[in-house]
Amino acid sequence: MRLRVGIGLYTGQGSDYRDAVPLAVAAEQAGFDSFWVTEHHGLPDGYLPSPLPLLAALAPATSTIELGTGLALAPLHHPLRLAEDAVVVDRLSGGRLILGLGLGYAAHEYKAFGVDPASRGARLAALVGVLRDAWTGEPFSSEELGLHDVRVTPTPTRPVPIWLGGYAATAVARAGRIADGHLVGRGAPHIVDAASAQLAAVRDPSDPTFTRAVNVTCVLDAPGGGAASARVGFEAQQLVYESIQAGRPVYAGLVGDPSGSAGLAQGSIESYIQVAGGVDDVVAGLRAVLDGLRGWADVHLVLRVLFPEPDLDVQLARLATLGEQVLPRLKET
Repeated sequence: MRLRVGIGLYTGQGSDYRDAVPLAVAAEQAGFDSFWVTEHHGLPDGYLPSPLPLLAALAPATSTIELGTGLALAPLHHPLRLAEDAVVVDRLSGGRLILGLGLGYAAHEYKAFGVDPASRGARLAALVGVLRDAWTGEPFSSEELGLHDVRVTPTPTRPVPIWLGGYAATAVARAGRIADGHLVGRGAPHIVDAASAQLAAVRDPSDPTFTRAVNVTCVLDAPGGGAASARVGFEAQQLVYESIQAGRPVYAGLVGDPSGSAGLAQGSIESYIQVAGGVDDVVAGLRAVLDGLRGWADVHLVLRVLFPEPDLDVQLARLATLGEQVLPRLKET
């Protein structure tokens, strides 16, 4: 197994977007392989709406760490603009972009952008082919996406990896068929196992060109981990997600009651945290996730340790501590 370990997800909720720069630098200095940002629109807490412009700002501030969108809401983007913006980030970073794409699920976002939600699966599937055509630098067309004899220049410095997200069986199978990787948003064992079965039906697990990527929400309850701050920030973040996810069948069992805050209040934020405790506990929990991915040639673990928190220094200390005490032991796995 080739293992890479990243840090995420920077959402910008209630914070200064400029904080992303020292966080990405700290993640790189701590030895992590990737730094992830994500996208939502119209939320009152300032959730990051434009992931690629932010990654463009991180590119010159870093030198080795890969920069990923986890995920960009593909059907809401004009395909030509998305292809061009991705090239700009790729060029600025010297070939460090990973373009993670997803369908999204918020009705208000589709309405705001004037996109028919019923078309989203077909649009995403067409978009993957369009991006690859666009990055050849040659003229191309797409009847499905309304593009006729267009061209993207310059070309990227490398073929930009395209990962697709999603929990539904159709989304997972789509990723296995047409993408370079699949990113699952929550690494619970039953979710990882289901995705493995669905992917293996269409993709050889030993294929080193296909990446199994898993987000794991992690709270380090040790000096330097900022556990109390992390729990408060994560709870606030989870309430936002539940308010727009609840009631959708694909999220059954993953989020609380459709009332959102009531569903979370009746349970405990601890039930949403996948790995928690001291250094030994966290290492053991992450190794258990990796054990569920045995047999896959290329694995990318994304530690979700960045939450809406008021103190940037707490998050910087957390990254340093994880890099010193957790990451080396994971790399031994």
